[in-house]
Amino acid sequence: MSNQLRILASGSRHSGVTYHRLALPLSTMRKDYCMITDSPSEEIIRDKQINVFIINRFCEALSLIEILQLKKKYGFKLVVDIDDYWELFTKHLSYDNYAKNRVPHIIKSNIKHADLVTCTNTRLWAEIIKINKNCEIIPNALPFDKDQFTDVKIPHDKITIVHTGSITHYPDIQQLKNPMLELAKSKSFVDSCRMLLCGWNEFNKWHWERMGNIFTANEKLEYKILESLPVDLYMNFYAEADMLVTPLLDNKFNRMKSNLKALEAGAKRIPILTYDRDPYADIPTIFKVENWERDIKRMAFSKQMRDDYGQANGEYVREHYDIFKINELRYAIYNKLISDASN
Repeated sequence: MSNQLRILASGSRHSGVTYHRLALPLSTMRKDYCMITDSPSEEIIRDKQINVFIINRFCEALSLIEILQLKKKYGFKLVVDIDDYWELFTKHLSYDNYAKNRVPHIIKSNIKHADLVTCTNTRLWAEIIKINKNCEIIPNALPFDKDQFTDVKIPHDKITIVHTGSITHYPDIQQLKNPMLELAKSKSFVDSCRMLLCGWNEFNKWHWERMGNIFTANEKLEYKILESLPVDLYMNFYAEADMLVTPLLDNKFNRMKSNLKALEAGAKRIPILTYDRDPYADIPTIFKVENWERDIKRMAFSKQMRDDYGQANGEYVREHYDIFKINELRYAIYNKLISDASN
């Protein structure tokens, strides 16, 4: 088997997780060969002499038994990447589906049988090593100032307050219901601000309509809705944004999440308003929210605050979460994995 990295990664081309944990990092990391596909096969493993097979959580195309049989036959190393905690909180919209299909059990089985598990932060690491001691932290990172991650802005008249994310954030955004209604009573706020809700999908219309009602105070605030975008274009959500709000509920699942939203805001040099707790406690440049109504208004009414927090956040994430720097760590971890196998 080759002592150069020959990687097969399995994931959906439409998935944000695949994009950030597989496609984006692997496409920018040095290696001898890499294929990312939603249809991994024995033929690819054999013909391309794959020595590292990477999956996120679990592989939809192949069962764990099939993967382990191929691993025994061809000798590749199995890497399981974990970006979220496998136990959902009860109000999570996928909770029933996860329980019905035993997804937590499947994920833990994949973790147990991996040669290496990678994850995004120390909190996940502490849970994973209870199952598999061979775990390394590789944080999320971005190629700042390249492709869609530049700080190019579209001129706009009103101060634009953005929320981005899928309908899984429906329980989180409910925290903004009363603050938005109170903000809608302020004539100066109504006259100067606009709400921007990103990610709309007709397939989940019921939840999106309710998220929209919350974020716009039942349409009392001026608003704009942007439909979901392909993963390689999604940063266009931020093109008109002046500030990002991220109201995560405080539960174990959310605390295990990565700080990716802070990186996205930093790419556009805009402030992120969120709670001073995980997953953002390790980002000193967030705006620490104590009262959503008051703090949204303070940030919206002060261009100096937006500029200061946005610039500070942009500089911090560029220093600490540059994908090319993180990829040196990723390369060293993968290279050690195959080097140990050949010794």
